[in-house]
Amino acid sequence: MDADHHAALAESTALGGWVGPAAIVAGALLLIVALFRRTRATLAKKRRAARSSAANWW
Repeated sequence: MDADHHAALAESTALGGWVGPAAIVAGALLLIVALFRRTRATLAKKRRAARSSAANWW
């Protein structure tokens, strides 16, 4: 391996060192947001179901 190839390899490794952890953090954040939205949607659905049965009392 010549010096140019070794320098290019070292540069690409240093640059790519933050990509993996950043992708993991971004994925974790997306998972948290998705779970939060799903929980809120489920609670809203339950609230709507409870309110519609109470609203049709007449």
